[in-house]
Amino acid sequence: MSETNQIQRLLISSELPENPIATKMTLKEDKTCGGRFRWNLVINAIMIAMAAFPFYLPLEATLGINCFYASLWLLFTCLAVNTLSKIHNTIKKSFPYQIYFDHIPLQRTSRITLKTLQNVSQQRIAKEIILVVCMEEKTPDKESKINAVFEQFTNFFGKLIITVHPYGTPGEIPGKCSNNNYGIRSVYAHLKQSEPNFDPNKYFVTNFDVDNIFHKNFLDIQMMNILKEKDRNNYVWQPVLFYNWGLDKLSVFTRITGLARNMLMMGALIPFNINIMSVYTASLQLYIEGDFCHPTYQMEDIICYIRWKTLSKRSLKIKPIYCPTISGPTSGSNMWQEFVEWVRQNKRWSVGSAEVFHYFVIKASRVQFCSAFLWACNYLNYYASFICVQSLLLITTTIRLFAMESDPILQQYFCIPLIMVYICLFFMIFMNKLAVKYLLNDIVIEKIPIWKDFIHWILSLLVMVGYGLTIFYGFWEIFFCGKGVCTHEPSKKKVLDNIVQRKDDNIVQTKDETVIYVLQLQSEP
Repeated sequence: MSETNQIQRLLISSELPENPIATKMTLKEDKTCGGRFRWNLVINAIMIAMAAFPFYLPLEATLGINCFYASLWLLFTCLAVNTLSKIHNTIKKSFPYQIYFDHIPLQRTSRITLKTLQNVSQQRIAKEIILVVCMEEKTPDKESKINAVFEQFTNFFGKLIITVHPYGTPGEIPGKCSNNNYGIRSVYAHLKQSEPNFDPNKYFVTNFDVDNIFHKNFLDIQMMNILKEKDRNNYVWQPVLFYNWGLDKLSVFTRITGLARNMLMMGALIPFNINIMSVYTASLQLYIEGDFCHPTYQMEDIICYIRWKTLSKRSLKIKPIYCPTISGPTSGSNMWQEFVEWVRQNKRWSVGSAEVFHYFVIKASRVQFCSAFLWACNYLNYYASFICVQSLLLITTTIRLFAMESDPILQQYFCIPLIMVYICLFFMIFMNKLAVKYLLNDIVIEKIPIWKDFIHWILSLLVMVGYGLTIFYGFWEIFFCGKGVCTHEPSKKKVLDNIVQRKDDNIVQTKDETVIYVLQLQSEP
């Protein structure tokens, strides 16, 4: 048996020693973060107070607030256009390596996982990375998936490791947070044991899901971005996510939400250092200083960013990787199931946003006051105000104007911010179509007629209002139910069949597995 296979079997059998110190720390933190009184109640109070503005503020002030939200849309759109331009310029300058998605025959077992690994294996420097597939002990068809991965990809990477997170570990919830925590700790233990001169500052960990597909030059562009920075432990790198995996086949609410998430990542989350999402890269040293991933929080990406800021006491900055990455949107076998998955995912995001805000407040004393205050303001402005209050305010403003106000001239003034938002939503759709044509053309086939784009544009504001209302519901769900509602319910990913230039059978993907690759820097610029 080869050395690689020995490593793989060791991790699959869960024979690596556990870290009792980390477990005790996690249990202690969980007690601190529990209880009925939680700081996310601040978010609920802010939302109610601001949504009721039209009923106790002069209409001129309400008009100003609506214009403020329209100006945020305009700002985020302009920043997104700038980011999209930088992605285009970066890809133009990158080396024209060619990849062919069909050169490996994919087995029917866990096809999305294999397709994602195939995509990573076709990167130019794939043989220089350690690829880790993180599975749960109760993953369906676990043994067949493990065998399929070993059979097809053993010789494609520097090392191929599979970890199986044991079920029922005290102080942990099943899901990506605990799965990643176990996987990265396992790799760290292996590297310390196998390398005499092990230096965690030379290793960088990229965390992603099994429904992510990278651009053909992603690893090279990522390496170039990392090598540019001197103190690399102060940064977390985030590629721009596009949700165009079969998006042309899905409903208007799924498509518009996916386009909005893409634009707001480019225009808000990254530029304002609010949070990382789904796919991110950080040094192994930062993982160690930040005590890896918190295994009791379902939103592992946001909690990682906050946890690393507070424990490492670093002023972490989110650096964009100007390279498009595909992520799968929620979906279903019919319109109703798709809507149910959409609502469940939205609620999960809001519940997760609430619980990590509470975590941040109780840990904020470890961070410099100005840095903590600025981040909290940006976080609340985005998740509570822009995403949620804006939708509520549109409803309450409409009630005030048409049920309590009869001045037609004043009513016309309120059309100004509404038109501005619609213009931004138009550019959101237009930018994504440009991205599909010029940036994602190697990995996405998307055919949407103009009349369908027009209908989606007209309905886009209603979708965003519905999105805000489900977020609002999620914030109150955690208020009434407490932390017990903060569980990880993975979303089904069906009809993810158009990412490569052929079509596979529809499958249900619940994201039981996550993937990590560890990149070692070999040279300095």
